Amino acid sequence: RIINSTEVQSVLRPKLEAPGKPPMKRNPLRVMDAMVQLNPYAPEAKEAEKKRCEKNSAQVKERKAASKAYNKKHKRGPDTFYKTLMKAFEAKASAKKEEQDAAAEEE
Repeated sequence: RIINSTEVQSVLRPKLEAPGKPPMKRNPLRVMDAMVQLNPYAPEAKEAEKKRCEKNSAQVKERKAASKAYNKKHKRGPDTFYKTLMKAFEAKASAKKEEQDAAAEEE
């Protein structure tokens, strides 16, 4: 009763509002609006990077196509390094065997 009396209520300060929840921090690397606040040049830089990547991707496709054409022409089946190497050993071994056969026939 005493607390609710007008004399006490008139002296009391008004009730304080609870402090609000702080705003959520936005990652500027993901949210473009936040990045623009930090770096006003960001949209132009992003667009320039996109154009550079498109140009490079065209060059990469062209290079890969040229590489495939070269590999198809010059690197097929028995023309690979290992098979060429093995053919050289086989030829050497067969020549040695022929020499041995010739020497055996002479005796």
